[in-house]
Amino acid sequence: MQLPSLRIGSKVARTCIIQGGMSVRISLHRLAAAVAEAGGVGTIGGMGIPPEELRREIRAARALTEGIFGANLMYAGYLFDRLLDVCIEERVDYVVIGAGFARGPFKRLGEAGIPAFCIISSVKAARIAAKTPGIVGIVVESGQAGGHLGPEDPEISTWDLFPPVRAALKEAGFTGPIIAAGGLLTREDLLRCLAMGADGVQMGIRFAMTEECAASDAMKAAWVAATGSKVTDWSPTGMASRSIVPHPAPFEALPVTQAEGSEYRCTDCLRYCLHRDEKQSHCIYNALINAQRGRVENGLIFCGGRVGEINDIVPVAEVFRRLTTPLPGEDGLMSAD
Repeated sequence: MQLPSLRIGSKVARTCIIQGGMSVRISLHRLAAAVAEAGGVGTIGGMGIPPEELRREIRAARALTEGIFGANLMYAGYLFDRLLDVCIEERVDYVVIGAGFARGPFKRLGEAGIPAFCIISSVKAARIAAKTPGIVGIVVESGQAGGHLGPEDPEISTWDLFPPVRAALKEAGFTGPIIAAGGLLTREDLLRCLAMGADGVQMGIRFAMTEECAASDAMKAAWVAATGSKVTDWSPTGMASRSIVPHPAPFEALPVTQAEGSEYRCTDCLRYCLHRDEKQSHCIYNALINAQRGRVENGLIFCGGRVGEINDIVPVAEVFRRLTTPLPGEDGLMSAD
């Protein structure tokens, strides 16, 4: 079967595949543009970069594609409001917001005519999001996603979380696209999500492990070598997070720095940080940027729950070829909504 298209505001992507917006310089303009060119929805990770860098990334992506791309912003981020300003000023095709919830940003995006998606992980959040003006699409993210996790059960699968959250959205009258996310890698996964009533899927780690991703070669090699993932409470946000196994260093002992040879210094990357005043603690931004720059031994490497099943770094075009090529007997994977 041919995959359905996906409407984002007034634009329509050829395929219902959204690339997850992985922040701290993992998904930048090359990756977002390549996904958009392939017919999906590209996403620039907006957390962990200054506003003017985000502006440059948006313009660089626009120079490479006429396809659909936008930005992922984390409400917990210290510069969230200024980054949102850039997205509105640059007229991105859509903005997806996670890591916290407030009605104001969605109202602003709605008034600006920019489609806004939110990321949720519970039935309770579904009932709130469905009634929030400005939200036109919703990403339901399970515990198998990479990085910070929203579900109460950080191990819950998409197959267990998506159906009740989708049902709650429909009961509340939500009519926009509902996207499944977390631990999705293959065409079989995509078809199974569509059979559950999803309008599309969001994939993170599969697109992180591509040639166009801005992660360092050392970080990509660590993903390829990973045997799996695990959930820890290492993050200073207080939220559980998922990262690779085995990890280059114990989380509790990561000697993170802003640059080699510099002393520990908080970067104020989060609105709320458990360790902001603890000078012997870590800064999560430093740990993430160390990995992105290749210092994986002093870095934190987030990943999706099924990273151990990916054994190659390929171009984005090859990922799309695998996702869009029909499987033998695949009609049996689909069922009526």
